[in-house]
Amino acid sequence: MSEFGIEMRRRRMRRELSLAALADRVHYDKGYLSKIETGRLPANRRLASLVDVELEAEGELVALVPQESRRRSSPETPTADDAEGGEPDWGRELAAFGEALSVPLTMRPTAGWGEADDLRLLTHYWEEFDRHRRLSQQLPPELVLRRLIVDFNTLMELVQTSRSTTSRLRLLAARYAEFIGWMCQEAGRLDLALAWTRRTANLATRAEAADLAAYTLVREAELALYEGDPATAMELAAQVLEDPRAQARSRGLAAHRQAQAFAVRGDHAACLNSLDHARDLLHPERIAQGAQSAGEPVVGSATVGGLDNAIAGWCHYDLGRPRRASEFLADALERTPAEAHRSRALFGARLALAYEASGELEEMRAVTLQVLRDAGLVHSAGADAELRGLSRALMRHHNIKALRELRSSLDEALVGVR
Repeated sequence: MSEFGIEMRRRRMRRELSLAALADRVHYDKGYLSKIETGRLPANRRLASLVDVELEAEGELVALVPQESRRRSSPETPTADDAEGGEPDWGRELAAFGEALSVPLTMRPTAGWGEADDLRLLTHYWEEFDRHRRLSQQLPPELVLRRLIVDFNTLMELVQTSRSTTSRLRLLAARYAEFIGWMCQEAGRLDLALAWTRRTANLATRAEAADLAAYTLVREAELALYEGDPATAMELAAQVLEDPRAQARSRGLAAHRQAQAFAVRGDHAACLNSLDHARDLLHPERIAQGAQSAGEPVVGSATVGGLDNAIAGWCHYDLGRPRRASEFLADALERTPAEAHRSRALFGARLALAYEASGELEEMRAVTLQVLRDAGLVHSAGADAELRGLSRALMRHHNIKALRELRSSLDEALVGVR
């Protein structure tokens, strides 16, 4: 017998709970649970979290199942210019592309150019940035990245030629770099996402944007969670929470990452404390005290309705409380705009998982069909990962024709996905 199986049986017997009753509560087959108890099958963390809650083990059963650990991606090696603090020739590749098409794309200082012209360019590219963010909710990341890279390279050339707004241009370029990192993550390239996130930190530091530099650690914490490394995620989030230069929103988002890391580790109390802390930090009054410059978009998601509830639902699912998770996630999804396909695909997929785990199969099927429509438009690596988990969960319902067909649709949608 495995250590998990022995402890699961001991706690079940102490609570005078039959295997059939436990199976009914966690919506797993009795025979499957029997094989877990006898060590004939290994327990996974999803089952462990559900059993942990039902047997009131307070995370001790979850701790007996090793966390799946994946190697952190190594970011690209900085160039010599990056390491020495100089400005690389960001426009070189863009200019080479233009020359190949006989198009003049090389930037050069203009004698009659003044501060008003620089400000006009700033306004234009901030508006473009907001437009890119909206498009990212409706298009595949590869399409959005093509537009972002051109704008980013142009901005870095403007940093070199500007006479009056260098710092503000560099800050804008940093926001583009951070967004490029997120699109790389959505395209399934966590290595590039980490590289661009660290490039953001470099640019933000040069622009004396301390809050944005701190926020890059929130992004790194998110990437660590995606790579199965909650310990690193907690460490990075703690750095932001302790940074006096970080504004309330960045610290609130750091508390969200901290809560998610605690949830993965099965630490109920710490997770709920972090969620409460995040809710306090993200209160509108706290946010207003350290508001960003007028016209500057907020860091983090601007499309998820009720972000606190979305993250709380995410955490409760990992904590083995799928019914409570579905309540939070359903509320967040209801408040997320219909055109925000990327956000709806990600949190909708987790809502479907929560419905499946709590035995609400009709609700799960309806949500999954909508998620497939949303995910098909935007190609989200995050949503795809959730859908792969849902496909595995649906194997337990092979005797229900509608769910067999649903799983077939899921698998078709995931063909070729990394």
